[in-house]
Amino acid sequence: MTPDALALARRRLQLGITNIGFWVVAASGGLFFLCKARPNAISLSDGALVFAAAVAAQAVFDFLGGRLLMPEPRPTMRAYLRSWSRGVTAHSLVLAGIGVLSYASFQLTGGFGASILVATAGLALGRRFLLRAVAGVVVKAAPTEGESRLIATATDPAFTGGILGLGPTAQTLLPERWLASESREDLAAESVRRQWQLDNALPLRTFLVVLGWNLLGGWAGSTAFELAARTPAEALVGYACWMTLWAFGGLLILPALSRPAVFAADRAALDAGHDPRRWIARFPNLVGEDGSPSGAVQAIFYPIPSARWRLDRLATPVSGFIPGHLARANLYYSWATLTLVGRAVHCNIGRPALWVFPPSA
Repeated sequence: MTPDALALARRRLQLGITNIGFWVVAASGGLFFLCKARPNAISLSDGALVFAAAVAAQAVFDFLGGRLLMPEPRPTMRAYLRSWSRGVTAHSLVLAGIGVLSYASFQLTGGFGASILVATAGLALGRRFLLRAVAGVVVKAAPTEGESRLIATATDPAFTGGILGLGPTAQTLLPERWLASESREDLAAESVRRQWQLDNALPLRTFLVVLGWNLLGGWAGSTAFELAARTPAEALVGYACWMTLWAFGGLLILPALSRPAVFAADRAALDAGHDPRRWIARFPNLVGEDGSPSGAVQAIFYPIPSARWRLDRLATPVSGFIPGHLARANLYYSWATLTLVGRAVHCNIGRPALWVFPPSA
């Protein structure tokens, strides 16, 4: 990466840390208020105002990340506002729908486990539709040499696609621009990496682990704050605040569990006869980040290892259980728990297409 690109990546990281820190403080304050307030202190209309205020606060960070701290060529103000307004409207409607589902789950079961299960499944099954609704990205088939893969018309330079679907029907999704800009050899190496993930059921495994993680978080928060004994409005606000903190915990824990999937996919490409070294070296320029020289920063904030780290690990086979790309997957599936953390991390701020498909390797 060029010095300018590295400087931009550092500024985006600082913005992401600030954005996440803001929500951690706000969520902690919300839980403190809930614990100290008198019973019935929060009504459903109050909850709706809290939601509107949260969307408005995130808009400030979105502007900084999606307009001012974007790589060149940056979108014009008009283009940014058109893209962002579409994204935030669709995203807010999805969260509102999940809020209604969470309210119904609490009323019927006294907890939020059912809503987490249904909403997470809905997000998995509706990801293609949501990519179109949130970011205006069209997904279409692109038959190539006997295999059918999907391509996306996303224009965000950091959009990498990923895997769309679960189980036997899952398919790889690539940015359409890669077909024109990247070499045949590099695309072949990346195709093998993604096919290895499909062959080893990594998308389904990742989905199940993330679902279990969030179900555990919902149960822990409901138990710790006795949400079942509160009014629905208080329980919803408390649940959203707690799951914001739980998602923050995931940002600290899940990257370490995610990196083996990257190393293993790299090795699979090498074992299949496609040398991925050039692709690995090229990848940071595509997504605009390449880890950090600081080991602590690298370990916490970058679930995609740096190119140097990936190249160093290429000669070493990966053994043991590989849970999948948990950290980046949970950014999307955290929608199911009424948090904005998936929009607040440094790679995603102000970039609607990445809210649905965060950069992955």
